[in-house]
Amino acid sequence: MKLFHIAIPLSMFCCALGGHAQLPIPETENASGVQAHYLSGYNEDAKVFLDSIRQVSELGELDPRHQKALCNLAGIYRRRHNYAEAELLYKRALSVSEKVHGAQHEETATPLNELALMLQEEARFPEAQAFLQRALAIREVAFGSENPLTATSLNNLASVYSSEGQYSEAETLYKRALAIWEKFEPEELNLATTLDNLASVEQDLGKYSQAEEHFRRALTVRQKIVGPNDTGVATILNNFGMYYNEQARYTEAEPLLRRALGIWEESLGPEHPNVASALCNVSTVWRHEGKYSEAATALQRSLAIWEKAYGPEHPNVASALNNLGVLQRTLRNYPEAESNFRRALAIWEKTFGPEHPAVANILSNMAVVRQNEGKFSEAESLLERAMAIRQKAFGTEHLAFATALNNLAEVYSSETRYKEAELLFLRALAIYEKNLGLEHPNVATLLHNLATTQLKAGRYAASEQNLKRALAIREKQFGPDDPDAAPLLSNLAGVQHMQHKYTEAELLYKRSLAVWNKTAMTKSLDFAQTLQNLGDLYLAKQKYDEAGPLLAQALTIKENSLGEQHPELAHVLTLLAAADVFRGYYAEAEPFCQRALDMLEKSSPPDYPALIDAAKVYAILLSKTQRKAQAELFETKAMVYAAKMKDKSRNDMKPTSP
Repeated sequence: MKLFHIAIPLSMFCCALGGHAQLPIPETENASGVQAHYLSGYNEDAKVFLDSIRQVSELGELDPRHQKALCNLAGIYRRRHNYAEAELLYKRALSVSEKVHGAQHEETATPLNELALMLQEEARFPEAQAFLQRALAIREVAFGSENPLTATSLNNLASVYSSEGQYSEAETLYKRALAIWEKFEPEELNLATTLDNLASVEQDLGKYSQAEEHFRRALTVRQKIVGPNDTGVATILNNFGMYYNEQARYTEAEPLLRRALGIWEESLGPEHPNVASALCNVSTVWRHEGKYSEAATALQRSLAIWEKAYGPEHPNVASALNNLGVLQRTLRNYPEAESNFRRALAIWEKTFGPEHPAVANILSNMAVVRQNEGKFSEAESLLERAMAIRQKAFGTEHLAFATALNNLAEVYSSETRYKEAELLFLRALAIYEKNLGLEHPNVATLLHNLATTQLKAGRYAASEQNLKRALAIREKQFGPDDPDAAPLLSNLAGVQHMQHKYTEAELLYKRSLAVWNKTAMTKSLDFAQTLQNLGDLYLAKQKYDEAGPLLAQALTIKENSLGEQHPELAHVLTLLAAADVFRGYYAEAEPFCQRALDMLEKSSPPDYPALIDAAKVYAILLSKTQRKAQAELFETKAMVYAAKMKDKSRNDMKPTSP
């Protein structure tokens, strides 16, 4: 029986337009300009670059145009991710403005704002916050607290607070900005941008009804001004779709993401970077739904677009590689996943340095691959580095740090270090409850992971209590048909299954399968695994006719997703063979036995419990078909595997040398 661990949704989506893409507002542009500047990700052509350099060199420092020329040139370096050069130019522009206009003059707020936005990209949040607070203070004095330029500073400062995990503070500032935009009809495009940003923060706070209302209003406002096929409308559709995606509301997410993709393809062309972002994001929905081939095709196309637009070492290329790695990991293609993660890591380290939070995300993803391969010490090293990055960037009370604790706890759990794992889960849970409240879906996720470890440790009462609390949270937030309730129900069934409470377990497995059926997720490996678990339960109850079809269906799904030679198929093949043997279908059972044993004997490291089960089932089959000598041979093999497993267990328990 396999258990489910659920990932806490702090992974990177494709950056430029992923869900939670909080949009800053530039100084001199309306929101239409915002979309062009921040979302297209275009490369400046050589003429613009050279013109900017010429202007900077020709204009004296006392010329009012000099500051603007410096900021323009800095912006080009920034979009090329040459942050060191950009920072020098922004600081020169700031110095010029302070010299020409004065440190508290309204003109000085502009370079302060632009410098802060760049520092935010680099995850230098405290510095960005300080510059934006200074810009806001200047504007409140110069223009008053109800001016659109003041609203711009409020919006951008809120974005930094959001990046730091200070969601309540961000919400307050977005609402202040929103109140200002409401009073100025010409600012309705900026109103839509701030509504979109506010919705994302409310999503983080678990205020889902408010978030949904504000996403819808942002969409309505923008569509009223620019029509339904505007590229900025697509941005809101994208963020709204990723809001649904995070809640596992995939049937609602997919149409919005497809519509965003269609708008960008029609307006910008099929090879525009925004199209790559949309493909990357819709692939996450398809991956969750078990549409693995569609997800892979979308990600490969996304990767090709970004490589062509930016070259092979751009951060967006790294985002596509990261998502492709996650997909390959889901499909148990660990070498391919590792290769994609490594390439993404190299790009992020080169672009932003080795201590950027995005680097921590990729390190965490690599660690899961090592964990799944049984390379626990390597997984721990990667996670410890990721934790150190997040601690330095955010501190020890931030959600990102809690996620790192959760990930390390998962490794400890895989190593059967259950007490250590539980302590880390509880520490992470306390951070989540403190930041998000007791009934946030991410709290349910942590409870689920804690409960799964308790189940593996045989602490059934504690596991059941935490699973029920997690289930209650999700059902209260999203109703009884929430797709993320399905693995919860499956693991709750596992608690009963392990205690031989088969009637209760059967009902819970069936509820889990019903949720997956209702949400059209019947191609996913998780759905297949629950079929397999229920089939295993029916074998224990000697209900072989019920077990057989479920196991056959699970086998088909896994073969379609993983291929016919994947080692993970061995377990379901053995169970299906057992169901056929006990029904007297000996001819049908024998190929399943042989395939399972062949896979398991080739796998490394050896899975002794699975080898023992497969050898025993084949021995029964051979005995029932009058092949006594061969049956004895496989009985002996089972005993040899049992002895090897015992020796391995003893060696694992020996203390290591200091």
